[in-house]
Amino acid sequence: MRVATFVLLFLVLCQSSFAQEIDSLENELATYESDDSVRVELLNQLGFEYWIVNPIQSIIYGQQAKALAAVIEDQRGLAFANRVIGVANWAKGSYDDGLTYLLDGLELYRSLNDTLGEANCLMNVGLIYSDRSDNDKALEFYFDALKLFELTDAESRSATTYTKIATIFINQGKLEAADDFLKRARVIHERENFQYGSMEVYNRLGLFHFSENQYDSAHHYLNMSLKISETINDIEGKTKTLLDLSNVELARNRLNSAESLLSNALLMARDIGSHKWLKEIYDNLQVVNRRKGDLNKAIYYYDQYIQERDSLFNEETINNISRLEAQLATVEQQRLIDAREQRIVILEQQSRLQQSRILILIVLIILIAVVAFLFIKGRQALAKRREEAAIQIAEKAQQEVEFKNRELSSYTVNFVRKNRLFEELVELIKEIKKRSSVEVNKDLITIEKTVKKHIQVDQDWEDFKLRFENVHQGFFDKLHEKFPALTNNDLRLSVLVKMNFSIKELSEMFGISPESVKTARYRLKKKLNLPSEQNLNDFLNEIA
Repeated sequence: MRVATFVLLFLVLCQSSFAQEIDSLENELATYESDDSVRVELLNQLGFEYWIVNPIQSIIYGQQAKALAAVIEDQRGLAFANRVIGVANWAKGSYDDGLTYLLDGLELYRSLNDTLGEANCLMNVGLIYSDRSDNDKALEFYFDALKLFELTDAESRSATTYTKIATIFINQGKLEAADDFLKRARVIHERENFQYGSMEVYNRLGLFHFSENQYDSAHHYLNMSLKISETINDIEGKTKTLLDLSNVELARNRLNSAESLLSNALLMARDIGSHKWLKEIYDNLQVVNRRKGDLNKAIYYYDQYIQERDSLFNEETINNISRLEAQLATVEQQRLIDAREQRIVILEQQSRLQQSRILILIVLIILIAVVAFLFIKGRQALAKRREEAAIQIAEKAQQEVEFKNRELSSYTVNFVRKNRLFEELVELIKEIKKRSSVEVNKDLITIEKTVKKHIQVDQDWEDFKLRFENVHQGFFDKLHEKFPALTNNDLRLSVLVKMNFSIKELSEMFGISPESVKTARYRLKKKLNLPSEQNLNDFLNEIA
């Protein structure tokens, strides 16, 4: 209750500075009548201020700025609008849309020779790759941005980038390097009194100590981050920090405190429409209620988690298809324009031939030469465009395969965790029924039926096989053809080993000890007739 009261108190008291800035810009926009670059700048500044509070409103202002900038040909305003919309989409978890707008902004900033704008876009693109757990790609963009920030003496932006790099290193377990970057960022932000930057540093220091199981220190730094986010009214930052604090409380098994933090975070995530935080919050809530023994709530929150996860996946899939269709339409349109231009050139040349009978032979020779030249150039240009289109499609196909593999791994963990959860719940119900009254047993029987309806081991397995075959075609057929005696459990273990899940991960997924996992792997090798020195993973990767 103390934590919840503390959060609500700050929500009431710490609004004035941000609200004044928003009100000032909105009043200025309302009284400004000209449709020029000044209006574009006002719209962009409002979008920039809103993204940490209401990403949806930030996108609205960014889109208005972009439309006006395009009409008046304000390239600098157009670049900034793309960045505003891109960052707002990142904040709400729409990564594909965010990446599209940020890359458009990056291209515009480069055409304007705006080094600082280019660096900001590079750093923002790194955020999207970081959230997608593509750490190598994220670090590539972060370090490219850092070079440009240092080139332009943008010390505050360099410090912000230090924090982003440290986040990656914490996730990778490179704690010494992370500590160095966080110290450098903290010195700069505190010297310049940049509260947003300090808020991020304290948040990452909390995560740093959490990764070291230093829960008191983690709690201390995360609360410092929370206070600053309340002061500057950073709703997105508050949501993340409350979620991080709930992880600390879960590690301490303080379930009521964790649930209170998550309830506040849930309200904020809903307000800003952030699917990425909703997904994480629902996942933590189902863990809290499962540990508390509230089976119905655990099931409810798990279903909400699945819906948010699928919503993010479906949104990215639709955006990928739309973008590919747009690329193909652009290539076809350009081909038609080129053909039309070639036809115009030929008609003009034929018209000139009729102007003079005396020069007909000379003009004819010139015409043939010109047509031949244009034809060759046209073929070369067309071949080049086809090659570029093929490269884009191949790259897109590779991205889709990588995405499917990530989604397949996520799906595997989720359906194993779900069925394991429900099996544990059924066993718990049976134990309670043995020592409970008749009335309680009636309620437990009702809950047990509800849980059993959610247990779909065979259906989950068939769904998983379809998804797996979509990525690794022919694997099950070839394995069954060579080893027909393998059971369904053997096939499941073969698939998970092929997907490079570690012994620790398999142990957590199936709820058995690591030694039991090793035993299961050893028995599988025996059934596959593999010599002891042959690696099981290598053998399964050679199939399909």
